[in-house]
Amino acid sequence: MTLTVRLDAALQTALEQHCSERGVTKTLVVQECLASYLVAAKPGAATGKAAEGLPPSAAYRAFADAGLLGAVAIGAVPADKAAVRARAVARLTKNTHAT
Repeated sequence: MTLTVRLDAALQTALEQHCSERGVTKTLVVQECLASYLVAAKPGAATGKAAEGLPPSAAYRAFADAGLLGAVAIGAVPADKAAVRARAVARLTKNTHAT
């Protein structure tokens, strides 16, 4: 789905700077912020079942099972694309070997 969002100049600049510094896309930041907002606003949203009683999608379940939903905390290391990718690969490899 494509969504168009209007931002004032200050917010747009802050978003672009944040993405540039952390090596992430605007799409990722918006998706994470929206997911966090919806979870906080409506209990049950974390399971994906809050939206009109629909079951979570296969993609959502896969990301949830891999522990990849929500913000990434990597200690003192910035959560840039490379760090997130490395964490995801390590987590997926761990889950693959555990089964």
